[in-house]
Amino acid sequence: MIPKIYLLLLVIQPILTQSTSQFDSSQCEITKGCHIPEPSQSNGMGVSWNLLDDETLELELFVNADQENGRWVAVGFSDDEIMGNEPVIECSAIGNQPASMKFSFDKTNGKGNQRISGDYSAHFTDSKTSFQNGVLYCKSKVKVTGSSDDPNVFEFDPSRDYYLLLANGKTTAKGLGYHKEQSSVSRKVRLAEKAYGFDESACGKSKGCTMPTADSCYNVNGNIGASYRVVTATQIEFEIFGPSNKTVPNSYVALGFSNDEKMNDISVIECSQLPSEMAPSMKFSYNPGFKNARIDGEETIRKQFIQHSSGSNTDGIIYCKGVVNVGGATNNPEIFKWNQSQGYHLMLAAGYSDANGLTQHWGSCVSILTFLDQVDNVGFNDATCGVTKGCFSLPESDVRASWAVSSPTQLHVELTGTVDTTNKYVAMGFSTNQKMGNTSVVECSSFDGSDYLMTFSYNEVGERYRNLRPTTDVSGLFTNQRVQFVDGVLYCSADVRVEGNANDPTVFQYAPETNYSIILATGATKANGTKELGYHKDKRSVDALKLLSDYSEPTAAPPSGGGSFDSSTCGRTKACYQPNDNDVVSYRVINDGSIEFEFSSTQPSANGVYLALGFSSNGQMSPANVIECSSLGTQPLSMKFSANSGTSNGRINGEEAIRSQLITNTQTSYQDGKIYCRGTVQADGSSNNPQIFRYTPNQQYYLIVAKGTASAGGLGYHGTNRFVSSQRLLTDLNAGNGSGSKVTLVILHAIFMTVAWMTMVPTAVIFARVLRSSWPTLKPGGLLIWFHIHRGANLIGIALMIAGFVLILVHKDWKFVNSGWGGKHAIIGIIALCLAWLQPFISTLRCSPNDPRRPIFNYIHRGIGVIAMILATTAISIAGYHFTADRNVAQLVLALIPISVIFALSLFFIIFNNIVDVDTKSFVKTNGNSTRTEDIPMRPTSKTDSETTWTIRSPQTTTENSMSNREVPPEKKRLWVNRFREFVVYGAVLIFIAIGTILSVFFGLGLSSS
Repeated sequence: MIPKIYLLLLVIQPILTQSTSQFDSSQCEITKGCHIPEPSQSNGMGVSWNLLDDETLELELFVNADQENGRWVAVGFSDDEIMGNEPVIECSAIGNQPASMKFSFDKTNGKGNQRISGDYSAHFTDSKTSFQNGVLYCKSKVKVTGSSDDPNVFEFDPSRDYYLLLANGKTTAKGLGYHKEQSSVSRKVRLAEKAYGFDESACGKSKGCTMPTADSCYNVNGNIGASYRVVTATQIEFEIFGPSNKTVPNSYVALGFSNDEKMNDISVIECSQLPSEMAPSMKFSYNPGFKNARIDGEETIRKQFIQHSSGSNTDGIIYCKGVVNVGGATNNPEIFKWNQSQGYHLMLAAGYSDANGLTQHWGSCVSILTFLDQVDNVGFNDATCGVTKGCFSLPESDVRASWAVSSPTQLHVELTGTVDTTNKYVAMGFSTNQKMGNTSVVECSSFDGSDYLMTFSYNEVGERYRNLRPTTDVSGLFTNQRVQFVDGVLYCSADVRVEGNANDPTVFQYAPETNYSIILATGATKANGTKELGYHKDKRSVDALKLLSDYSEPTAAPPSGGGSFDSSTCGRTKACYQPNDNDVVSYRVINDGSIEFEFSSTQPSANGVYLALGFSSNGQMSPANVIECSSLGTQPLSMKFSANSGTSNGRINGEEAIRSQLITNTQTSYQDGKIYCRGTVQADGSSNNPQIFRYTPNQQYYLIVAKGTASAGGLGYHGTNRFVSSQRLLTDLNAGNGSGSKVTLVILHAIFMTVAWMTMVPTAVIFARVLRSSWPTLKPGGLLIWFHIHRGANLIGIALMIAGFVLILVHKDWKFVNSGWGGKHAIIGIIALCLAWLQPFISTLRCSPNDPRRPIFNYIHRGIGVIAMILATTAISIAGYHFTADRNVAQLVLALIPISVIFALSLFFIIFNNIVDVDTKSFVKTNGNSTRTEDIPMRPTSKTDSETTWTIRSPQTTTENSMSNREVPPEKKRLWVNRFREFVVYGAVLIFIAIGTILSVFFGLGLSSS
C-alpha cells in the first residue's frame, strides 16, 4: 500500500481541495491508482494513473513548489528501483514556458535526463495544468503506444509490472535538473490495477501487520492477514485480506479483537461481500458467542465510522482497506473501541456470507499479543534487542527484560515471562555493584489476587533484608503503561520517569554516566497482608556492568574486517560442505561437546543477509536446529542459534544470553562481497533448551544450507537457495559435497518425466500414427504389432509419470508450489498428467472399427493425446530453461524436438500418401467377398472373424495391370512403402531415445549443482 498516504493527504488536502482541477486524493485506489511518498521522503509530490485502455493512460502529477517557472515533477516507468534507462512522463515548466506534460528519457546509469526531439503534443489530450497555492499540477490523457521515430517514448506493455520512479526539482535551459534528494520509488505495480492490494514490504515500517503462519491457523495456509496504522488517537487505518472462492463471490475475512485467543464476545471488523453487494466492503459486526451477528443500525454507523473504504475480490483474494473510527459508539458497545493500553490477539476468520451475514467460518487464525500502535513491535520484540534497546534474559526461562533510554530522566521498560497465576512478579533491579542489596527496582507485580501493575520498589539491606514499597503515589511516573496477562504469560511495558524522589527512596534516580548491572528475578509476592516481593530462590540472573545507553548484546564484539575461508584445509583438518561456488560451511569436532564452525557466502552486503546451517535427521527442513551467520536488519554480523519449525525459521527466546555463553572465539568479516563467520560452539546440551543444537557423536546428520535476506524480525525465505547434503557423521572429514536424498528425488523426478514424455509417449504416438498398415498378418495375442507397441510404451510412460509425480510430492513435503516458474511448471505438468492418466480409461470405451461412432472416439482420443503432449512439452521446456544454471537453451531446444518430429512426420506422410499411388488400407478377406475397409482393427471383431486372415488387395483393375509389364507390381510397391515407413519410424524412435537420454543427463547434472 501507499505508506502513510492518509497522513500525507491530511497535510496536502487543504491545498488540493481549493481547486477542482487539482489532485483528488479521495479517489485513490477506487477510480485510480496513486503513489504519494511520505512527507519525510519528499517536499510533497505524487502521481496517479488510470489505464483507460491499452493505448491511453490518464495521468496526474503534482508537486509543492515556490513558483511555476523552472520547476518539474516526473515519473519514470522502470523494471527496477534504480533511475536510469527508463522512459519518463514529466510535468514541467522549462524556463519561462508554461507548464505542460512531455516525454523524456533517463539516461543509462542515472547520467541525467535526456530530452526527446519532435512534436508529441498529439499524444497528450484533455490536458489540464495549474499552479495554485504553491502546487504545480498537470493532468492529461496520454497515448502510450510509443513512437516508431524514437524508441525512448514510453510504450505501455500490458504484460509488465513497473516501478514508478517519482522525482522533482528545478529545470534548466536544456531540460530537467538534478532532483537531489527529492525522489521516491513505488513498489512494483500493474498499471491496469487501480488499487495496490496488500503491500507486505511496508510491514514493520509504516504499518503493523499480522500474517499468522500455518501452525497458528486452522484450515488456512497463508494468504490471510491484516495491517493496522494509527492515524489519530481515534482513527486506525486497517487492511484485511484473505482467500476467496472465485466461484462463490460472497466471501468474507473477519478481524476480531480478543483478550484471550477466543472468538466469543469480541468486536469484529470484517471485509465481506454480501449477496446484495457488487464488491466487498468494510463493516462492523459482533460475536456474541461463537457465531457472528449483525449489529442493529450498523450501516448507518459504518458510514460515520469508516472512511476512505475500498475493496476488491480478484485472483482468489478478497481485500478491504479503510480508516476506522475506533473511539467507540456511545450507544453501542458492540462497535470496536480501542483501548490504547491493551494488547489484542487478532482473530482472523474466512468463510462465506449470505443474506443474513457471515456464515460459520471454514478457516481461522490467531495472532500473538499485538499492540495496535506499534508497527514494529508485537509484544516483546527480540529483533530490536541490541539495536534500539538493551535486553537481558533469565537463563532456562522465557523471563526477559528490556530498557531504552528515552532521555536523562526517562526509560522505556519492558518485562515479560510466564508466571502462571496472579500473586507473582517479574522485576529488574539497577545495581551498581552486581548485588541485589540496596538496589532500585522496577517491577510488574500482583498482590492478593489483584491485577498486575508496574511500580517501583527498593531492596534494602540492614539488620535484615527488606523489599521496601513506595511511600508516595508513583503511578504518575509510569505513563503509556501496558499490562497484559493472558494464558499465564505476562507482558508489561511503560515509559518510566527516573528522576528520583527525596521523600521516597524506592523511586529510581538514573545517572547517565553510571554503569549499572541489570538483575532480573521472578517469584511469588508475599500473601500475608504485607506487600513485598518474595524470595526468588534460583530464578535470578545478573548482567555485566555497563552504561544503560549501551544496548550491545551480552557477548564480546566480534573483530571486524578479518578472517576468510581457507578451503585448502578441507578434508584434512576440517570437513566442508560446499553446494555451489558461492557458499560453503565447515565444521571441526574438537570434542564431544565442542565444534568449530565456519560460514562463507557471497552476499550483496554485510547487512540484512544470512547463511544458515541446519542439522536434520531426515533431510527435511523441519524440525531442525540451526546455527547461522547473519545480520538481522542493520545489526552487525554474528553467529546465532535458531530453529526450524513448521515451514519457517524462528527466533529462540533468550537466545542472546545463551549465545553469549555457548558461542566463543567468534570472528566475522565482509570482504570481497563475502560474509564470513567463525566460532566455537558448545554443543553438549548444557542450555537444556531443545531448540539449541546438541551434538550426538554417533548420529548421522543431513546438513541443510540456506541463504537469503534477513530483517530485524528474523530470517527471510530462502527461495531456491537451499541445499541438502548427503547423510554424514560430523567427524567424517571426507564427506564432501554429496547431495542428500531430497536433491536425488528432484533428479529422479526429472529423469522419469523426461523418459516418459520425451521417449515413451512419442514412440507410442508415432507407431499409431504411421505404422498401422505394417505387418497386417502378424497378430501376437490377437493384436496387431503397432497396437502392442502403442499400448506398451504408453503404459510404461504412465508408470514413470506416476513415480515421478510421487517423488516430487515427497520432495516438496506434499505441499503445492504455486508461485514463480515453479508454480507454472507444476500446474501445466499436473494437467498433462491428468490427461495422460485419463487415456487408458477412454480407450476402454472404443467401439469397433466399422461402428459409425468410431470417428468420434478417434477425435477425442487423439485430441486429448495432442493436448497432453503439448502441455508436457511446455512443462519440460520451463524446467529446462529456468530450473538449471547451464545449458538452458540447449535443453529448451531438445525438449521441443519430439513433438516437432511427430507433427513433421504426420504432415510428411499425409503429403506422401497423396503423391505415391499406393492404397495401404485396401484389404480383402480370404473367406468371403472382397471389401475395402478404412480402419484396421486391433483384434478380430467377431467369432466368425477370429479365423480370418488378411491379404493385400490391389485397388487396380485387371486392365490396368496389363497395361505394362514393366510397371512395379502393387504388392512390391506396398512392401517398399511400408519398409520406408518403418525405416522412418525407427529413425524417429532413435531420436526420441537420444533426446530422453541427453535431457536426463543434462537435468541430472544441472539439478545436482543448482
